Amino acid sequence: MSTTKTLGIMTYIDNNPGMIEEFGWLYKSWIYSGNWKTSDLLVVHHPDIAQHLPRNEPGVITIPCAPAAAPGSVFEGYHFINSIACLTGPHIDSLAQSYPFLLRTDADVFLTEHLVDVRPEFPLHGRGLYHRSAGFRRGMIDFCERHGIEHMNHFGCGSSLLARAELVMHMLTRQTYWTEIILKDFGDSPGTWPGWWRGVASMYAAEIVANEQWVAYLGYARERILDFESFSVAPIDNMTYHIHALPTHDYFSKYNFRAGEYKDIDITTLNRGIVREYCHWIAAADTVMIKEISAYS
Repeated sequence: MSTTKTLGIMTYIDNNPGMIEEFGWLYKSWIYSGNWKTSDLLVVHHPDIAQHLPRNEPGVITIPCAPAAAPGSVFEGYHFINSIACLTGPHIDSLAQSYPFLLRTDADVFLTEHLVDVRPEFPLHGRGLYHRSAGFRRGMIDFCERHGIEHMNHFGCGSSLLARAELVMHMLTRQTYWTEIILKDFGDSPGTWPGWWRGVASMYAAEIVANEQWVAYLGYARERILDFESFSVAPIDNMTYHIHALPTHDYFSKYNFRAGEYKDIDITTLNRGIVREYCHWIAAADTVMIKEISAYS
């Protein structure tokens, strides 16, 4: 790690072609936005995909780690936990804690130039769209009451977290713990969507950690800042730091992009100052070209 790098951007890449492609978007946006100058990518990955990741680049640190959702484990069948549990442990803890700040993020995101120098004194949370239904809120409050958790009525903390390193690492550990408890609570039931649903157990767990440790994570936090929606028609303003390719078919959609539905759009006509067009341009642009115009080294 360079002593000038004050942010570690942590993500996990599974042995999945879609996730490998999505990491390319994070990687290209990290370069194009200039974040490569002030941050490092800490890429924890499935051991079988090392050949698909950047090599010999000082700002990209790749760390192999077997999935937590392995057959026979308590997380078997719940692969979302890999993006949480694999980001903590002896393979990464000391490295991660050497950065003053950490950003925990999924791979299917786009960074902007406005993130370059953002090092917040109080946590920046993302957006969790799961929280909008009354059924979810009833389920969350019921779970917390049964498990002795004081929920402070702050819902939807989101997927991503940017904060001081010790807070992010503690969140990952407790989030893993609570995900296991939530999955056991569901048992064989998938739950109901929208409502209380097993498929987003790890996001529920993050919300529980934030509420049970209110002062550290929510008391003075900035909520719903990260994970800006990739389908937005809004301009990229100076508080648009981090854009998430959400599960949607609205443009820009990762599903539609992957299906080739945008292939006839000339990317030179895209306005990189608009959220959804920026995402499309990053996803479609050639990596070598991005490195050249960004003077990446």
